[in-house]
Amino acid sequence: MPDVNSARRFEVALRRGERWVIDCLAFTEAEAQTRADELYADDSVDAVRVVRGRFGRDGTSFETVIYEQARRGKRKAPPVRIAQSPSHDAWCETLDDLYGSPSRRAIARVLRNFLDRHAITPTELLHYHRYIRLLDRQDDLMPQAMQRMAGLQTRARGGDARQRLDALSRLVDEATTRARDALESRAAPRLGAGGLAELNDGIAGLACRPEDQAFYLRFAVSVALEAVGGASEKLDQVAAWIADASDASIVLIDELAAGLCGAASLLQEALGAQSHLAAALGTMADLALGHATERLAPKVAPFAPLFAAGRLPETRQTLLERVERELASDKPLSRDDKAGQRKLFEALLDKLVDERGLYVGGVAMVEAIARRSRSFDIIGGVESVRFVSPEPLARMDQLAALAEKPLGERQQRAVATCLAELLDGFEGDRAALAPLKARIEPTRLGPQAKDAVLGRLP
Repeated sequence: MPDVNSARRFEVALRRGERWVIDCLAFTEAEAQTRADELYADDSVDAVRVVRGRFGRDGTSFETVIYEQARRGKRKAPPVRIAQSPSHDAWCETLDDLYGSPSRRAIARVLRNFLDRHAITPTELLHYHRYIRLLDRQDDLMPQAMQRMAGLQTRARGGDARQRLDALSRLVDEATTRARDALESRAAPRLGAGGLAELNDGIAGLACRPEDQAFYLRFAVSVALEAVGGASEKLDQVAAWIADASDASIVLIDELAAGLCGAASLLQEALGAQSHLAAALGTMADLALGHATERLAPKVAPFAPLFAAGRLPETRQTLLERVERELASDKPLSRDDKAGQRKLFEALLDKLVDERGLYVGGVAMVEAIARRSRSFDIIGGVESVRFVSPEPLARMDQLAALAEKPLGERQQRAVATCLAELLDGFEGDRAALAPLKARIEPTRLGPQAKDAVLGRLP
């Protein structure tokens, strides 16, 4: 007779009108709940439930309803809506682009509400067909998200919005087909008792292209994470994988951690109790920049050595973007008066400087700092630069003129940060940048910041 704990099954049922119908039997609670959510996304379904059945050694059975959702009256469940537009266009030409970091960051911003509702990451959404089906059933969410991205990309780079939308649709269809085929395939690899190391070895032996191996790795991990539980449990599992992770696995761990840390509620839990918003932002900055102390909460402590070694660039960016958005908001940094909050703000600014003497997060962080500085009426603090031209060379000329003026230390750093970002993104003739060197060298920019700018000039 099977053991009472192993002899269990999960029954998924749905109700239309007064009639309950069994939809399927599942092997795990997570699989059953995901299927119930898929069914409930159909407005014609009035209720869903998951029943756990267990069988004792004497043949007796026990049933418990462990999950249930029902619509009250004729009201629909509130639809999932688009969250925020990303700050970058996340241009996609190939399927690899769709799977790439800029695309995942855009998905995390636009579909934040959907991802949070189902406790999944952009990686899981892109690679696991059950989540793609869930998204397809969310009214017009997917078409709206694609139209939003097509419009953003067209405004950033020009072209026809309809053609851009068609191109994105083809890529999404291709990714959907790939994910569906993997889910239906019995040969697709799964994560086993040997963990990521065994999974990596098995996938490396597949006779397929490296990009296909990357897909199957993420597919297998997405399937495994479904059975783990919610976002908090998933972060614990990702942290547990760190101990024996190879270089290739660290890239995946970074990708998953970034996706999970994009959720504000999980981030609050992961950081542990914080005395105020300024403390939370300081902890995020310390962690992201590898300056974390021993007082880190257990959930994020395993990641600290990887941050210090610079091995979690995507998660670092996610945390710093959260700091930037909170600074740009109107949320009070603490319950202190204005003078007390200003003191906390200025202490936080010292944490947001990288090893080159520039503000982390580039121009976006400078804008956020400037906005908060204005709210505190800081004289001689950071001010945003109002550019008079969209052309990169004209903007660099304007910044060089500012650098020649007697500025406070923090404004000098802001000017240098803007210059460095423009130089990093410059795609024109590098020879045209040569006159800037003679202008920057005699300025009063801080030594580190000046070196960071001069090092980018021919």
